[in-house]
Amino acid sequence: MPPHKKRKLTQADLERNSSSYVNRSAPRQIMSSLSRSGLSTTTRIIGAPSVQQETGSAIPAEPTATTSLYAEESMPELDFVEESRTQRAKLLAEYQEFLPTAAKLLMMQEADLRIGQLCSCGHAARRVRCQQCLQQAPLCHSCWLGAHKHQPLHWAEAWDETKGYFVRHDISMLMPESLGIPLGHDGNQCPYATTPLLMTLVDVGGVHATRVTFCGCPDHLSKWHQLFHAGLLPATVKDPQSAFTLNLLRQWDLFNLQSKITAYQFMLSLRRLTDNVFTGNVPDLYKQFLFVTRIWPWIQMEKRFGGLYGDGMTECFPHRPKDNVMNFCPVCPDADVNMEDGWECAPSHLRHIHSSRITIDGNMKTGNYAKRNDPNDMSLFDGRAYMANSKRYEHYLKTVPQLQNEKVTCNHLNVANGASRSKFKNLRVIGTVNVHCDHYMVGSSVDIIGAERFATVDFALELFHEARPFKGKQPDKLISYDYACGLTPNISDRFHQYHPTQAPIIDNARWIIPSCHVRNHIEGCDYLYSYLYKSSTGHFYGESAEAPWDIFNQLGSSVMQMSAGHRIDTLISHYNDWNWRKTVGIVRQVLKDLDYTKVQYVQKRDHFLGLCLMFEDKVCEWTQLDRSPIIDPHNKKRVLSVYSHGDNKAPSLKSLVDKLMSSEETVPMSFGKVKLAGVAAWLHEGLLISRDQSRVCRIGQRTDGATEGLQKQQRSLENRISKWRKKQRQYMDMVTAYLLDQPDCEPEQMKLLLPSDFSALERKALCLAPLAGKQVQLLESALGDVINSLQTVVKTLTAACERKVKEDRGQKANIRSHSQIRTIQTKRDELILDYSTYRHTLCTLEALDELRWPELTVRDTFRKATERRRTPGDSRILEGNLWNMTTAGHSAAAAQ
Repeated sequence: MPPHKKRKLTQADLERNSSSYVNRSAPRQIMSSLSRSGLSTTTRIIGAPSVQQETGSAIPAEPTATTSLYAEESMPELDFVEESRTQRAKLLAEYQEFLPTAAKLLMMQEADLRIGQLCSCGHAARRVRCQQCLQQAPLCHSCWLGAHKHQPLHWAEAWDETKGYFVRHDISMLMPESLGIPLGHDGNQCPYATTPLLMTLVDVGGVHATRVTFCGCPDHLSKWHQLFHAGLLPATVKDPQSAFTLNLLRQWDLFNLQSKITAYQFMLSLRRLTDNVFTGNVPDLYKQFLFVTRIWPWIQMEKRFGGLYGDGMTECFPHRPKDNVMNFCPVCPDADVNMEDGWECAPSHLRHIHSSRITIDGNMKTGNYAKRNDPNDMSLFDGRAYMANSKRYEHYLKTVPQLQNEKVTCNHLNVANGASRSKFKNLRVIGTVNVHCDHYMVGSSVDIIGAERFATVDFALELFHEARPFKGKQPDKLISYDYACGLTPNISDRFHQYHPTQAPIIDNARWIIPSCHVRNHIEGCDYLYSYLYKSSTGHFYGESAEAPWDIFNQLGSSVMQMSAGHRIDTLISHYNDWNWRKTVGIVRQVLKDLDYTKVQYVQKRDHFLGLCLMFEDKVCEWTQLDRSPIIDPHNKKRVLSVYSHGDNKAPSLKSLVDKLMSSEETVPMSFGKVKLAGVAAWLHEGLLISRDQSRVCRIGQRTDGATEGLQKQQRSLENRISKWRKKQRQYMDMVTAYLLDQPDCEPEQMKLLLPSDFSALERKALCLAPLAGKQVQLLESALGDVINSLQTVVKTLTAACERKVKEDRGQKANIRSHSQIRTIQTKRDELILDYSTYRHTLCTLEALDELRWPELTVRDTFRKATERRRTPGDSRILEGNLWNMTTAGHSAAAAQ
């Protein structure tokens, strides 16, 4: 069939499918319905087998209108072209033919043809089936009990002749009242069995109210031990009344770790799975389940970390804390584990190969309400993983000053003291401060009490380094924190006073601010704390602590309501699972990064060699420069760096004009020398008039007519040009003939006859070379001003777009935001055109440096918004060329 034809089933297809599915596998299904009078019922059999089927013949029965699985008018027609469909659409289209069949077959499973037939034992009829066993035929009562000797928590579905359907029962309903699920003898009844005890057992199939008999032999174990040996974890030790299968707990553990489902929702799902109609009649074991699921992670960790066999992991890693149950990063430098002998001899410029890089960040989503909980409810881990012992932390809060009085010059971020108190009302803990390695693995976590204070961060660092002691020479340490400019000034004094054992590590550490956060600080923080201006950082951008928050934040609604100890246990379980998942995938990620690095290495090497050749005469001089940033002793907010560009390197247009106007220098003209001050002011006004001419032209093109606003701007422009011409005749007396030849036109179309309006030969003949040189200076300063303004406008634009998404609701607010965004976009486009105009003027003056002042388009203004959380793949996305430029031009050429 051609692919463009519509697919439509024929009558032969319907008959073939009907006979294939109905006559081969359809059981007798009794369906009752009320007659039209509503006083009587009629019964009909759907898919009743023919005589040939009863005798085993392969001849199918003729399909009738009653037994047909399809109706011609019910089949959907495919009205789209085959080639244009996606793979999913094709699969869905293929499956549409079988949807009515699937529904029919599902209905047919509500009955079974073999019910009432003689069981294989030859003693009774088949009456009971199990749908949890795959492809098991219905059996008689005794055979079903024997087949489920080791599966006692499967549901028995017994056929009810009166009701005409299967009724679900627990296995104990098929037993005599004197018996129950036997324990202690591998599924066999104990000769000294106790009286059956009614218990509630919970498995993946639902909640069972069943009878259990315990072993009563002289050397019998306790009830708790017998239940646990049978794969059941009791909710209590003495006289257990309920228990949960280990299989259920393993499933719950993975569901909770992966999807963050709560214990309440999970338990409610099991109750509905038991009875989705009368769910209220099913026993509610939520509190017991909550208790058991708190114990289960601890049992698993003891098993996994070898705590049950001697000293466990301590034998393999004696330098780590004893009895810890943490998943450590296998890639971070660890003595005697993954570092080669003689690593200490590596030269300083290769120290990043063995460096330890960590990030610190606070999160306010995993807090805890101040509730009247049990004060004796402590964490089961008791300081053995990630979070400190509660008594130790309480002592730390009481003995170490929590309020910091450091005076910092960067006020853009105020994380430590600017938190809104009302936002955290009634919270005992407002969040956590976590320390992560640069491979995204959690290293330590500390509760935030009151606000994210420096003392909290100090304690998190102490816990991190306590768990990772390093004997001998310490590797290079890089620490990233979004408020490092406020944390670090007095951190050494604090550590020597309150954390003396870790003070040497902090003394030798280097600090950075994460690459996305540093843009929201003052300019000086960029040179002091950005990894881009530090040597041997290994491209450590410092944002790895942000990645896990999206996962851990899903726990917020649960841990907010938990008791203090339960919350800590829950966080530790999820920290361990997160680290385990990273450990499993780290080999693949390292190989992927290695392949990417090989490509990047070639590109960056070639680019670097090209720059070295381009500035060959400057390389030796630049190599001798001190690249360490220094705080200006006269202005604490200013940082002196070879990478920064002060007014003496890249002056703004205003500062350059002010400098020239205050100069005593003279400029040679055709009629003699004149003071530079007057010429500078006149040239500056000429540049402004030229810029405004371009803008008025663009306004005229957009409006397609003379509006009142346009006419007002034209009159203003005409007056300014008239005044400017008077000075022009004084400074450029040799162009008077050109002025007389000017045609009558609109003011925005007039040629100003600046030096840039003449060719090189004409400038030489008219003695305009000195004026052209000053115009070049002003144009380069104007380009720097445009770059600075354009960067500010683009930042404003991204902030406005983010604010619109987060805050604007309703038509009025959205319309207002759209208007604001369009205004900002217009301003951005105006600045790009101004840049192009100035750049073109430099080109006509034969003074354009293509590398320093490259072309700019809207695409070059792309910026990764610092207002938005980083997403996977952000590090692979390059920002536009605008962000490689300063007021002195492109960063590759600005240093020249």
